[in-house]
Amino acid sequence: MTNYNLEEAELIKLQIVLSAILAFTTIISITLSYDFLLKLEGKAPIYNGKESLDIMVFNRAILVIVALAFIYINIKDKNVKEKYNLKDEYADLQVYASIFNFIAALIVFYVGIKSGSNVTSSENPTI
Repeated sequence: MTNYNLEEAELIKLQIVLSAILAFTTIISITLSYDFLLKLEGKAPIYNGKESLDIMVFNRAILVIVALAFIYINIKDKNVKEKYNLKDEYADLQVYASIFNFIAALIVFYVGIKSGSNVTSSENPTI
């Protein structure tokens, strides 16, 4: 394996871990949405109000951290390609996209904290 392949492999491994974390946060979002549906239907919810809010804030905080990590990965990937003189005309776009996803995650996190309720319509920004 070349040094380029080793460096890219490390970034891919990190992406795999982050994708698994995103899958976990998606499962949490599904349970929160289902809990909200139960409340709307007048059925016994899974979580009480405080638990639901705490889980939602935790979930959104994890999303902010993951979004920040994706910025790091995209910048690192761009730098690795430049280091080995490989052209990637979309590297800058990937960095910008990850920055916008981070901003979206911050907004969703802020709304969750300020609203004080489980607003499921903005549960998970796409990363």
